[in-house]
Amino acid sequence: MSVSRSFLFVLVIFMGLLGCDQLSEPYKTNTFYSYLVPPESTSDSIQTSTVFHYAYVDTRISQGGKLFVFLGETGSVPSSYSALNKVAGNLGYYVINLSYVNTVDGKACKGETDQNCFSNFHEEMLFGGTQSDLVKVNNYNSITNRILKLLQRLHKLNPANGWNQFYNGSELLYSKFVLSGHGQGGDHVAYLAQKFDVSRVVMFSSPNDYWDATEQPAAWLKNEFATSAIKFYGLAHKKDETFTMARQYAIWKAMKILEVADTISADGSGFNNNNALISHFTPDSIVITTPYHSLTAQNYSLPLDQDRKQLKQVWMYLLSNSNR
Repeated sequence: MSVSRSFLFVLVIFMGLLGCDQLSEPYKTNTFYSYLVPPESTSDSIQTSTVFHYAYVDTRISQGGKLFVFLGETGSVPSSYSALNKVAGNLGYYVINLSYVNTVDGKACKGETDQNCFSNFHEEMLFGGTQSDLVKVNNYNSITNRILKLLQRLHKLNPANGWNQFYNGSELLYSKFVLSGHGQGGDHVAYLAQKFDVSRVVMFSSPNDYWDATEQPAAWLKNEFATSAIKFYGLAHKKDETFTMARQYAIWKAMKILEVADTISADGSGFNNNNALISHFTPDSIVITTPYHSLTAQNYSLPLDQDRKQLKQVWMYLLSNSNR
């Protein structure tokens, strides 16, 4: 093992112990655990990356035995979503924010003549292979394999945390997963939830798979989902710069998570058990090119003061509502 790899391993272990009440006995105390894990440290077959996986578990909080898996938007890094991840952790979730190959956006399919372009893109990103012309992702670097290898690595770092309850051998136990994503990440988790029955799906400013050739949602969105429509939740912004609300509504309708033509506002005090919410908040910063698109989940654009508190209430509702 090289010196640099050894240093990274030590860094991971050290970060995992930060905040422990009794550093001499970290496995015997209830505390908050935070991990920064280099993807290549989880498997020799996973490519080197400067972007770490993030993982959290707060054992001071009663755990519900559910894993919150988050995928960021195109070009993002896990640290961009720390506020949302903290809310998930405070609700008793195990949390992983995955570093994955997200430099290519599936929106490149929108002008293609092959209606399978979107589904091929998600297949290769999630499971690896050679289905898509847009990316080159092998089985080792696929999203699902990175999730598995990260969970196995976290269990090895701290066997007492319970990370191994989310996989069995080489199989991920999807029924314990709450899948969530922003932008491209929301497209991936929706596609994965079509394949497997998961506990919940929370999509921020997504899915965005829309085929220009027919002015319709991508074909795969109209297929039957293994996960029930009542388990899907979405949050979008009325002024999203990257995607019109008309198209977002069309996609949510195709997925059957909308029962009416409109949604309820996320800015109010109650959400009436609606699965899809629309925000009108003003972003804190307009320095980035897509502040409204980013506001739903990303740190950079969160609103100020009372609106930020309200948005966190929205996140809690999306992640924990169980009245349906």
